[in-house]
Amino acid sequence: MTPTEIRKATLDQLRSTREDMMSTRWMLKLRAAAQQEKDDHARMLVNVQHAILELENKKLAEIRDQLVANEQAISDGIDALKESLKKIEKIEKTIKAIGQFLQILGRVAKLVATA
Repeated sequence: MTPTEIRKATLDQLRSTREDMMSTRWMLKLRAAAQQEKDDHARMLVNVQHAILELENKKLAEIRDQLVANEQAISDGIDALKESLKKIEKIEKTIKAIGQFLQILGRVAKLVATA
């Protein structure tokens, strides 16, 4: 893929993730979750939004090399995240998948700590 295509795929996945994290289905699962999972969800949602803003605001020229260097990891991360978001059986497991994807993106653009 070209750097533009990698960036677009990444942003598309981040936007889809944000939408899933705010969906009725997700919120119903979250109602029954422990307080720690609710806190993790809130923190991760902010991190997803931050990643979207960072990648939207970065000029492609600034992150081109990092996108190309991390293309396979980004692609694998997108696939793993899509699979995890399909199920949303356990909030904790899905939050972990989102965090792993954000760590990959942290190699491309400076993101908020996901710990």
